[in-house]
Amino acid sequence: MVGSKNFDDTLAAIELNAARKLNWDYNQFKDYFSFTVNKEAIEIVLKNKIDESQLKNLKEALLDYGFQYKKTVDDLLLVFEQDVELRQSNIIDC
Repeated sequence: MVGSKNFDDTLAAIELNAARKLNWDYNQFKDYFSFTVNKEAIEIVLKNKIDESQLKNLKEALLDYGFQYKKTVDDLLLVFEQDVELRQSNIIDC
């Protein structure tokens, strides 16, 4: 489940993976993005504009962890939701 304590570690791993895919150091990454968990979704606030290739790399980094891009709100908030099949398998595994 997204709200579990283990998910804090997973979220950090997702952030590090995204920074690596963007070829940025972690501090630069944190200057551009703020990750929050909202129920079964990860919301990413863009603090600065990014280009399409950077957005593609960010989407790939979250997909590595089973989170698919769902929508953009006001060009500043990206919403990613965990794949439904993956969520169901996590429920069974618990």
